Amino acid sequence: MAANISNIGMKIKQLREKANLTQKQIADFLQVDQSLISKFEKGERSISSDALNQLAALFCCPVSTLVSDEGVVPAYTIAFRTAAIENADLNALAIINRIALNQFKMDQLAGGAASDE
Repeated sequence: MAANISNIGMKIKQLREKANLTQKQIADFLQVDQSLISKFEKGERSISSDALNQLAALFCCPVSTLVSDEGVVPAYTIAFRTAAIENADLNALAIINRIALNQFKMDQLAGGAASDE
């Protein structure tokens, strides 16, 4: 099944805007030109699997949700109190999100998270 690049681009834009990030910040994070992010979001260019993996980690959602036809909701969201988010901050956030996504997956495999009683 081929992924709909317009749908992927729309999801990336929604997640980026929800996180209050600019195309430039995403471009710096992916180490690409800002115009490429614009083309991704408009569905004019397909996105590499490496970039999809990086964005999924940044936005804390599995890659499968970015390429599916269903809506995308991050596993959790973080509110930033500054507009001065730097690339190092985004890289650190992506690492933390990968850990969180791995923990969510481990919980699913173990039959769900233990309830607090």
